[in-house]
Amino acid sequence: MTTQYRVSAPVAVTRATQGRRVLDLGCGSHKHPGAVGVDRNPRSQADVLADLDAGKLPFRDGAFDEARLAHVIEHLRDVVAVMAEVHRVCKPGALVVVRTPHFSSIHLYTDPGHRQRLARGSMDQVRKDLAPACSVEILRKDILFHHGPWSWPGRIIYRISPNKYEKFFAFMFPARELVFELRIIKERRAPGAESREPRAESPTLALPR
Repeated sequence: MTTQYRVSAPVAVTRATQGRRVLDLGCGSHKHPGAVGVDRNPRSQADVLADLDAGKLPFRDGAFDEARLAHVIEHLRDVVAVMAEVHRVCKPGALVVVRTPHFSSIHLYTDPGHRQRLARGSMDQVRKDLAPACSVEILRKDILFHHGPWSWPGRIIYRISPNKYEKFFAFMFPARELVFELRIIKERRAPGAESREPRAESPTLALPR
């Protein structure tokens, strides 16, 4: 069955093509300023209504300079498949910023819709599981803690050894969230070579290169 997409704010999509193009996947009610927001919830600030688990994103190859996924990958069925689509719709060198609850955070367990429990090394595994053509460089993988004195033991242990913190102390001194920053790597095509990926049918959703 063909995935159905709906543009809820075509003016915002057009405006985002001016200058740096940012894609906010799972934008919810706090869309990144100036970004093209994608969400399946019609009550969100999304410009395009789409389910990230449903298949291909309705954008052309290399349409975006940056992609942001804030507290969305923990909801996904297949993180690798969605990251492959992020790779496709982003330009070479594009920045991808991912934020998600750490596996020790209480916030991970309060929402029954959360499917993924992620650790500091999770993006290393995603990187290995991506197809060879979907190459990414991991620029940052960091654990953020809650404010206040109760988090200081965890912070200190984490600074000494991130691996030992996660293996032995994470549930004693829970963290808040993970932050990943990735860079999209693509092979350069010969001049005049066309992408073999199918283009989106809608001229509104298929952002110009």
